[in-house]
Amino acid sequence: MLTGPGVAAWVCWLSALGAVALAFAGAERAGAFMARPAMQAATLLLACAVGFSGVRAVTRRRFDSALIHLGCACVMAGWLAGRYAVRTATPDNPANGSMAMIDGDVSDKLWEGAYLTNYVGRVPFSVKLEKFIVERYERNADDRDAGREGPVREYRSRVTVSEPGAPPYVANVRVNHPVRVRDYHIYQMSWGQSQDLYGRPVTYTVLQFIRDPGLPAVYAGFCMLFGGILLFAVRVFRLKSPRDEEEPS
Repeated sequence: MLTGPGVAAWVCWLSALGAVALAFAGAERAGAFMARPAMQAATLLLACAVGFSGVRAVTRRRFDSALIHLGCACVMAGWLAGRYAVRTATPDNPANGSMAMIDGDVSDKLWEGAYLTNYVGRVPFSVKLEKFIVERYERNADDRDAGREGPVREYRSRVTVSEPGAPPYVANVRVNHPVRVRDYHIYQMSWGQSQDLYGRPVTYTVLQFIRDPGLPAVYAGFCMLFGGILLFAVRVFRLKSPRDEEEPS
């Protein structure tokens, strides 16, 4: 409405090319670039403009366009809410961090850094690692000849979560299957082998904790986008029934 379809199309193409460039740059570089105040301000302006277009589409009863625009606005708003949580995080209310644990460890402290040596803060609950489990495929002939174990099929952490005022409960943290505790998602990040203070070999797991208040808005935005695309496809490819032709008398 403000720029015309030509300029709007170029803005969409440039935005898509920028997203592809950020994807090739990698998650770390892309995250650092988008964390700049200028990029967050630009994202806020774009979210407001797209949201306005979605509301305008509702008044025109173009519900497919409305869902697509409002879905995009929700995704951007959710991302901004997550960045705000990171920016305002404190040691008493951290936004993200990790725990490196071996069987029997109990902790509520989060750490960051390449070796998890930088203290981040405490979560409002404690986690005890009951057992770290690594499941492997059966060894084939090459594995047996080389004297090595079969490839890893799955690894997970069985933990006991203790929240104030609630009985402890056991949960399994799997890859791509996080456990939600209060405002945090606990992810199975990685694992490895090391030695304890007595030189004995131990297997450790790394659990990642993320508090992202904008995640529900992101999920809702993707659902709205999917619904809008379906409505758009129905509107464009809808088959109209042929009219009955009158036979000449």
